[in-house]
Amino acid sequence: MQAIRQYTEVINGNIQIHLPSDFTAKRVELIILSADDHDADAGHFQQFLLNSLEMTDEEFQAIEEKRRHLKQWT
Repeated sequence: MQAIRQYTEVINGNIQIHLPSDFTAKRVELIILSADDHDADAGHFQQFLLNSLEMTDEEFQAIEEKRRHLKQWT
């Protein structure tokens, strides 16, 4: 699958997409996202990570032990 990522300006509610000559697909899927919101989303995610609870070493070891136990069954 070929994927193309472009940033372009919206002019009067329209956008233009220029495809390379070697792009051979007959049908495409377009997903339009606002590039202006990207920085805000990153900031929200960083704040989410900073506010997240921390895991103790004991909790981590308990999870790893359960993983090892479950892997025996697969």
